[in-house]
Amino acid sequence: MSKNEQKNDSQNSKNISVQKHNSEDTQTENDNATQKQNAESTQQTRQLKDRFLEAVIKGELGSVENSGRVVTLKEFKAYFSDIKTDYINSFLPAATLEPGQTSASHTKYLFRVRKGAYLVHPETLEAYTQQQGLRSSSDKEAGG
Repeated sequence: MSKNEQKNDSQNSKNISVQKHNSEDTQTENDNATQKQNAESTQQTRQLKDRFLEAVIKGELGSVENSGRVVTLKEFKAYFSDIKTDYINSFLPAATLEPGQTSASHTKYLFRVRKGAYLVHPETLEAYTQQQGLRSSSDKEAGG
């Protein structure tokens, strides 16, 4: 192999190494961006859920019906008017238990009672109240 061929081989190896390194950096940047987006989405969800439950417990959102605390999509949108994305339209449906299910989870805690109206699972309200040390508006009215 001539010196020029050896030099070209060496240069090609360096180029491949640099390309591979740049590709790894780009992949790492993409992975970091995806992780950040996922974390922000999870944080946004958690924050909205907390804000939602707190507003319901305090009596600022929804109404008390025979079955429990019911929130309409219209009330929800008005109360959370600071949210400007389509997330506002999907939050309540996404948190709705499937028909026939009765046990709440950390992501499913609403029953659809009629079009655009959702009943908050009573166990979710109770657990959140205890966790946060909050008193519900009905507790306050009863003098509790």
